[in-house]
Amino acid sequence: MILRRIAEHVKAQNWFAVALDFLIVVIGVFIGIQVSNWNAARAERVDERELLGRLHEETRALLEIQKSEFAEQAPRIEALIAVHPLLFDEAPGRALTDVECRLIAVSHWQPAPTDELPILEEAISTGRFELIADQTIRANLRNFSLIRDRSRRQHAEAINELYRLTSRHPDAVWYLRVAGEGAEDPLLKVRRDAAQWARRAGEGFRWANGCDLEQMRSDKAFLAEYVDNVSRLNSFLERYENLIAVLTELQATLAAELGIPGSSAAGADNR
Repeated sequence: MILRRIAEHVKAQNWFAVALDFLIVVIGVFIGIQVSNWNAARAERVDERELLGRLHEETRALLEIQKSEFAEQAPRIEALIAVHPLLFDEAPGRALTDVECRLIAVSHWQPAPTDELPILEEAISTGRFELIADQTIRANLRNFSLIRDRSRRQHAEAINELYRLTSRHPDAVWYLRVAGEGAEDPLLKVRRDAAQWARRAGEGFRWANGCDLEQMRSDKAFLAEYVDNVSRLNSFLERYENLIAVLTELQATLAAELGIPGSSAAGADNR
């Protein structure tokens, strides 16, 4: 209809009417484009809000898992450090307790930490990461990825050359299959295959360890490999601390952006 009117005005050489009709068309197109852009921006903000909500929930859940795993593993290094005066002849000799012997036997054990944040990988692979407008959140997510990737590489390196002391120094520490339930194995609380590990000893039996303290003290190779295991275990716990710190910061920033009560972040507008 508007085109017919413009054609009629051109025939009549009514240039003012032609200009007015053209202006109406331009304004209409401009408004249409703006409305489309506003709708697209609004849809992106809704999508961003949903993405941030999922990120916050998964970050919160992963942070709780990381804290739980750290709390389970930390007592191992503390108990081993308490044994050092005995091993290195700084304290009078005594028999190692069952728990101390067990911890020495598995001083090499470093289970892979839980560190997956599925929504982050999904957002990156689908291009939705660009929906996140807050620069602090983007920086925290990149920082998490960097620290997690570094932690994974370090974990792979740490378990590449482990010293299984029961195999390398069987005169100092060895496995026993004993009858009965016995005292609770402290490591069953942190093993992810605890039930299977307990059953592998057979019905009515359990796994235990035997230790010869004097043999340990006199064997320099054993002590060197034990120290290496403890050092790697300490680094293992430090990697947990690094991830927990970055996840805590990420959760606080997400909570502030989403307006979740109890957020410790300032929540300043970084857009």
